[in-house]
Amino acid sequence: MTDGAENRSPQGNDKASSYGEESIKVLEGLEAVRKRPGMYIGDTTARGLHHLVYEIVDNSIDEHMAGRCDTIQIKIHADGSLSVVDDGSGIPVGPFKGNNPLHEGRPTVEIILTVLHAGGKFENDAYKVSGGLHGVGASVVNALSEWMEVEVARDGNLHAMSFERGKVNEELRVIGERTKTGTKISFKPDPEMFPDTEFKFETLNVRFKEMAYLNPGLHLVIEDERGDGKREEYCFPEGIKAFVAALNEGKEVVNDPPIYFRADDDEQGLVCEIALQYNDSYNERLLTFANNINTIEGGTHLSGFKTALTRTLNNYARGNNLLKGSMVPSGDDLREGLCGIISVKVSEPQFEGQTKTKLGNAEVESFVNTTVGQSLSTWCEENPAAAKKICMKAASAAQAREAARKARDLTRRKGALDAGGLPGKLYDCTSKNVEESEIYLVEGDSAGGSAKGGRDHKTQAILPLKGKILNVEKARLDKILGFEEIRTIIQALSCGIGADEFNLEKLRYGKIIIMTDADVDGSHIRTLLLTFFFRQMPDLIRNGHIYIAQPPLYQVSRGRKSEYVLNEKRMHTVLGELGTNESELVVYSEDRQELVRTDAAGLKSIFDVIEQISELVSIVERRGVTFKQLADLRADDPKKEGRLPRIHLQVPLVEQAGDLAGDYFFWNDQEEEAFRNEKGLSSSDPDLDDVIGEGEKPKAKISAFRKEMHESKDLDRLFAKLDELSDGHICLNDWFIKHEQRVTGEEVPGRFEIVTKDGKGNEHVNAAVNLSEILSSVLEVGKHGMEIKRFKGLGEMDAEQLWETTMNPVNRVLLKVTWDAASEAEKLFSILMGEEVEPRRKYIEEHALEVKNLDV
Repeated sequence: MTDGAENRSPQGNDKASSYGEESIKVLEGLEAVRKRPGMYIGDTTARGLHHLVYEIVDNSIDEHMAGRCDTIQIKIHADGSLSVVDDGSGIPVGPFKGNNPLHEGRPTVEIILTVLHAGGKFENDAYKVSGGLHGVGASVVNALSEWMEVEVARDGNLHAMSFERGKVNEELRVIGERTKTGTKISFKPDPEMFPDTEFKFETLNVRFKEMAYLNPGLHLVIEDERGDGKREEYCFPEGIKAFVAALNEGKEVVNDPPIYFRADDDEQGLVCEIALQYNDSYNERLLTFANNINTIEGGTHLSGFKTALTRTLNNYARGNNLLKGSMVPSGDDLREGLCGIISVKVSEPQFEGQTKTKLGNAEVESFVNTTVGQSLSTWCEENPAAAKKICMKAASAAQAREAARKARDLTRRKGALDAGGLPGKLYDCTSKNVEESEIYLVEGDSAGGSAKGGRDHKTQAILPLKGKILNVEKARLDKILGFEEIRTIIQALSCGIGADEFNLEKLRYGKIIIMTDADVDGSHIRTLLLTFFFRQMPDLIRNGHIYIAQPPLYQVSRGRKSEYVLNEKRMHTVLGELGTNESELVVYSEDRQELVRTDAAGLKSIFDVIEQISELVSIVERRGVTFKQLADLRADDPKKEGRLPRIHLQVPLVEQAGDLAGDYFFWNDQEEEAFRNEKGLSSSDPDLDDVIGEGEKPKAKISAFRKEMHESKDLDRLFAKLDELSDGHICLNDWFIKHEQRVTGEEVPGRFEIVTKDGKGNEHVNAAVNLSEILSSVLEVGKHGMEIKRFKGLGEMDAEQLWETTMNPVNRVLLKVTWDAASEAEKLFSILMGEEVEPRRKYIEEHALEVKNLDV
């Protein structure tokens, strides 16, 4: 052992190695969340982004479970923000009472949204059952949001408060009156924390459809104001019975209606709800929930269920002489074709981490075990015909298991499943480090050859696949093992197959990447492989080992410059880059004097800013307000300093409003409040009104709809940036310049020109009258001399191209296959890969127009 003296600074003050009082930092308030967001939401990918929404909605669902909320509305707004509105009791707004003098007397809603571990879930008097127990959910969302607004209808008034990145922006104030209660929380994820802040409607839709099933009678609405304006509405009075029936859509069921039972233990604060229905497939599908949270890793409720199911059904089969010979069905046999939902409510749940993927309460296991044993026993006695079918199905599964064992032994003797040997067609990597190694499952020998030539030999293995593998949706393991390409995959991965032999620790590659063509056949092969992994090796998906490669659709070339383009969105970006490359922007005065000339980099910066402005303008105008209308208001008062208004107040066209009906704009809350008081108006919110019901507002005042215009601040910032980039020669008014003609009919020259030099030094000019036309002119320049090649298959790319576009970790794009929407995936695989034709036809007809970039 050495004392490390050789590494020390002679003076002892080397900052890189010193450790003293100044090294200790205390992160105040929500700073810790912004410093280490992964500790609170898992990560800052799409999964973590959507986790923000789940945290807020979980609080509203807790209100429903407490009997105080009937309706929850989730709305994705045009500007990318999201609102959650409920008709619960409303977050408390009175002064906070506690031991910390910094918090004492502050509005309770502020404490809940700005202080970690503050909430109403720690004592059982407010919430007997709750999904959020750590008190960090809403405050974490606030910390990771660019802005958050909360409106609370409580105590006869409508209260409002706003925050920016977790800090109070506007203090709590009364903005209107409301006799019924409810809460609306709106937030916009912070782009400083999330690389991608775009909410996916389908991701949220799947999650909240599950929530509606798990909470019978809850009316749940999810709406998207972007694009096509999707809207879904859910309410399932039969709860998880309807859930199981939906999962079994497209399958022939063994017992109908589903088995359902519920048990309550008030003393321990436990509730157990279970719905079961067997189908004619060979796959087991069990979804477990604790306090409405999908425990994808299971836990004590799942182990209690499995133990009781195996014991009860085997006891019934023995007692009724349904077992032949010495073959006794195992738990896996008895769960073949079982589709079930296990939902427990626990007053003090013990979850693993904030993301809550596994339940650990020991008392839940015995409670579920006893409940299933008693209730299932009773059901079997009352339904002997269905019980016999289930037991006979399990006996058949036991026989098939034995056949599969023999098939495994046979194939192993032939060396086909021997972990010590590898498939002859596998081009293996040299690294034995599972974390860094990856295997590409490649469609066809041609693409396999290119991939082999272009790969990184150290970390990348290539397994070419010939043709389409077996559809395993309705096949037992013995039949699956009879298919050569599947045996090859199993042998290459080396982790075994089936409940008896699968061992994740033996997996040879950290990433399993499916790489197929962008055509119908490629999509079919990809779906067959995903079906195989989902049904036979689900832990590979659960643990994040399955990926889908994204080969480029186009190769765009101009001169010596070439780029591979993944999708249409990237194509737009490439055109912008090509259009600004070797181009200049010239800005003229009214008398055609050149004011400023940028270089290519300057044009690119201006182009990027104008693109952002264009997106914000479209958001503003989707709200029903013209951008010109807002811009004209800037000059109304010198005190506004040229800023766009921040608040939009709309007085509806009702009889009592008279001439007051119309749109009004304000720069701060004080102005808006003074106007309302002067005119006798009560502030309202259409989103909140939709949920808590019309006619619940006092009739004494006219109710005006109030909307914060967050885009205004961003637009002001971007136009200030344009002013800086152009040395003060581009301003907001340039957005509205129109084409003019002289008396002779000749077009007046535009204020802007995009000047591009070709390879011979000749200048080409594209005129632009206003800022918006700069965008279109640059894109047109980008198209000049461009060659576009469309790739239809991997085989069209040589080894170098395949490496550069699809396999190089620096450049490639991979889609990770996740387990988050398992219930929807179960239904989808059953529809697309099952034997029932009608559900598949219906699905294709409903989704045909959503297909993009697919060669037929």
